[in-house]
Amino acid sequence: MANIFQGESKVAQCVRTWDALLRSGCWVDTEEFANIFDYNDLPGEEVLGYEKAIKKAKSEIRTALAEQGMCLRESRDAKDNRKVLTAYPEHIADPLHNLRIMATIDDAMMYRRALRLTYAPSFHDSEDHIFHPQYLRTYNGRNYVYGVYENEEENKGLPFVALPIDRIVNAGKTKEVPYRAGNPEEYERLMRDVMGASPNFKSPEVVDVVLRTHDHKTHKLLLTKPLHHSIRELKPFTEEQLGELTIHVQITRELENWILHYGTGLEVVSPAELRAHIAQVIHTINSYYTK
Repeated sequence: MANIFQGESKVAQCVRTWDALLRSGCWVDTEEFANIFDYNDLPGEEVLGYEKAIKKAKSEIRTALAEQGMCLRESRDAKDNRKVLTAYPEHIADPLHNLRIMATIDDAMMYRRALRLTYAPSFHDSEDHIFHPQYLRTYNGRNYVYGVYENEEENKGLPFVALPIDRIVNAGKTKEVPYRAGNPEEYERLMRDVMGASPNFKSPEVVDVVLRTHDHKTHKLLLTKPLHHSIRELKPFTEEQLGELTIHVQITRELENWILHYGTGLEVVSPAELRAHIAQVIHTINSYYTK
């Protein structure tokens, strides 16, 4: 860290707080943050000094973040035109980053090479791995690469792992280890009955989920824009009756989120365990608003 971060002066305390907020993913309102410097009791020349310190702090923080692969971006909040700062991983600044990573992965699979990659999981620091890419898939507009880590402990006993490509910081082919190929047909089989990026390995059973629609719009949306190939109509939605649909899938977090997404337009009829779980989630959400 630069000297401006050190010591117990008001400037140092302010800059350290600013830096911590940016690293935590928060947006920083530059005007509000400047108000932390209390000018009321300071002579004019000292006020000028503090203003220069704020300007210098921005430069020092930018440098400190860059040393850890982070970028500092200054923009305006679209809601009320406030000037804000935010920090984000450097690779996100490149609009072609995902395409380059995809090309590297595709090349590695074609020439049967393992990858040495840096992966940034949610809520954790970046990690370096040797990874064997075996299958590519897009789900809900997001690209994933499937395969196995060279280190078996990192696979956590699973037959494969799914990595969102937008979380891969960098990747390159390596000849350090022999390539471990996968079976595309096996991946297709495993993913056929799944709503989500990867199967539910803990509860792999596939069940018929019966859904009741409570308005015409929801019913038509589910039929005309299905999120899974197995969805079928059991009862049409009419003025005299509610509609019913069925879907043949594993119970996954993505399925639950999809059901909740439709709010009052959709009800789980069966299986009973899923119906009870969704009811409990709704009960918990309701409790937030009834305290």
